[in-house]
Amino acid sequence: MNIVLIGNTVSFIGCALMVAVGFIKKKDHIIRVQCIQFTIQGAANLILGGVTGFIANLISIARNLWFARKEGTVKAKIFFIALQAVLSLMFLDTEAGIIGWFPLFSAAVFTWFLDVKSDAAFKIVILAAQVFWIVYDFYYSNYVACAFDIFTMISTTIGLYWILKDRSAA
Repeated sequence: MNIVLIGNTVSFIGCALMVAVGFIKKKDHIIRVQCIQFTIQGAANLILGGVTGFIANLISIARNLWFARKEGTVKAKIFFIALQAVLSLMFLDTEAGIIGWFPLFSAAVFTWFLDVKSDAAFKIVILAAQVFWIVYDFYYSNYVACAFDIFTMISTTIGLYWILKDRSAA
């Protein structure tokens, strides 16, 4: 079986969870489902040769578990961003150029704003971080993930709309 087909099949499972996250309103629920999604997406990235994507997903799981239990201090944020930067540098696919760094850029944005209090603002952070993954997934032929990155942006925008609609109705 073709490695691209295998990677995209695994990716499809993680992508279904990724889109579902867009409809979840509560940040703590989002974080839990993301850990499962990151595991599956990390495996797909590894299968398709996207090592920095795999690293990003592993660090993101550790980060989410940490932030779910402890306060998101500046030191903790810098630690997780630096850890991912060092590991990405160690395993960077130099042929990918700047695109190889996109998982780090996405994780840095997400990590820095992970402790934002507003569920609506958190949705905006997810949208900003997702842009990097669209390009990265396309580059590594993770076409299923690329399509679902777009679907995730749509579902997250819908979730944001619902949050804002609930606020205006209150």
